[in-house]
Amino acid sequence: MMVDWPLLPILILATPSAISPHHVRAALRGRPSYWDAFALCLGMQTPLSPKTLNEGEYPAVAAMTTGYVFRVENEMMVSYLLRVSRTGHLVTLDVVSASVGESERRYTKPHGLISLWITTVLLYCGAGKRVNADWLFVSTVSLLLLSRIFAIISLRARAGPSWHGAPEPGVKGDLLILLSQDRWVRMRGLVDDLKAVTSGSCLREPKYPILMQAFEWTACVLVYLATVLLGNARWENRIVLVLNLLISHGTLVLSNAVTKELKLNDRTVKMSDKEGGSMSYDRRLDLARQLIKETGRSDWAIRLGMISPEQVNKAPTEAEKKSQDPEHEIVTM
Repeated sequence: MMVDWPLLPILILATPSAISPHHVRAALRGRPSYWDAFALCLGMQTPLSPKTLNEGEYPAVAAMTTGYVFRVENEMMVSYLLRVSRTGHLVTLDVVSASVGESERRYTKPHGLISLWITTVLLYCGAGKRVNADWLFVSTVSLLLLSRIFAIISLRARAGPSWHGAPEPGVKGDLLILLSQDRWVRMRGLVDDLKAVTSGSCLREPKYPILMQAFEWTACVLVYLATVLLGNARWENRIVLVLNLLISHGTLVLSNAVTKELKLNDRTVKMSDKEGGSMSYDRRLDLARQLIKETGRSDWAIRLGMISPEQVNKAPTEAEKKSQDPEHEIVTM
């Protein structure tokens, strides 16, 4: 008996996770590539919300070279920190400058080519037969591709460098970031590079906000319209499209899982290659004392609440005494 699944196209609207793999890909690459248009996956109708990337978390961070305490505001950076951090471990990251356009060139291998191949097969399945071509199926795939193009145009217009403060060329920085669930990250690099990946929002106000909002709305509506059209296509083509969407979705999720670097604002953030890139500690106090000994100052640890002044083994320096004065204190916790 032949089984007709009229509700099968509804799977296109399924959202297996709160964050679409398209948005995870954008978070890892900093800016989506036009190759993403060929990456069809589940949950394409969901717009990107920065709060879903950082899960509402803005971790406290201390500059161990100066004692200043602030928070990581860039949602894409926080999303990456949540991916690489581990409870009870100090993970060390290096931030370096990346060549412009490198992320888009790297995207084509291998995921972009796989997605392009899958989409080509879909179009051939619908229009390859000269006599009985299923144009409803072809229209469905075309609407999904058009939806992706509109979403990418809008996201590219909103992604990019924002405010990063005054430049400090040549100055080296060393940050300690406190995340929830006792996860700690140390980030090292030039101060300007550290500012570029931690300050400001990951999405800026576009030049034409109304137009970009229209693109986002249209991208969402096109996915729903494509689902309706697919419901009237041949049953075998419905199965082909949904199965290929599942395969493409899985490929994209796998590609995100094996991606270890973050491309953001022409900078690359990656795990340190040096020994001790990830170290475990029994107590946060042990971590604080080790870093205080290494950096030669304790004001940043006191401001973060990692250690009390009475627990510091050495007397504070004159610079630390001045920075610990109430009028210079920064309340962060």
